[in-house]
Amino acid sequence: MIIIRKASQKDAKALLGLIKGLAIYEGQLQYLKTDLDQITESGFSNVQPQKFEAIIAEHKGVLIGYVTYMWNYSIWNGSTYMAIDDLFVCKPFRGNNIGQKLMQHAKDICVSNNIKLIKWEVESNNEKAIRFYKKLGAQIHNKSIVKWHTT
Repeated sequence: MIIIRKASQKDAKALLGLIKGLAIYEGQLQYLKTDLDQITESGFSNVQPQKFEAIIAEHKGVLIGYVTYMWNYSIWNGSTYMAIDDLFVCKPFRGNNIGQKLMQHAKDICVSNNIKLIKWEVESNNEKAIRFYKKLGAQIHNKSIVKWHTT
């Protein structure tokens, strides 16, 4: 049985393992800079507001997927929205609607808080993810991501 729930501090180490799993899957491990202390402090400390929150999928006590998100504000819409950072499901569990359940849980959080928009990024060549997001009912907008490193 798969349990979908909000992550807690006791999940920090396993969540970091999943984040590393995503970085490996995307061939980006060399760019992963966060560590357990940062994950714990940023997402699970008593300091409010948290810098991020997470929803996890658990199977027999083992974390097998997650979605991380932050709350942001749209000046154009004049409202808060959920900004999803990552969605990841471990390979052996893909194709079992776990990603859909994680995203639905994120949507349910928004609905219960009267949040009307969720935004996230997807690589333009990630056709599988784009099909998945369209199946959810999401709209894909072509827009470039700009990064400006200050150091």
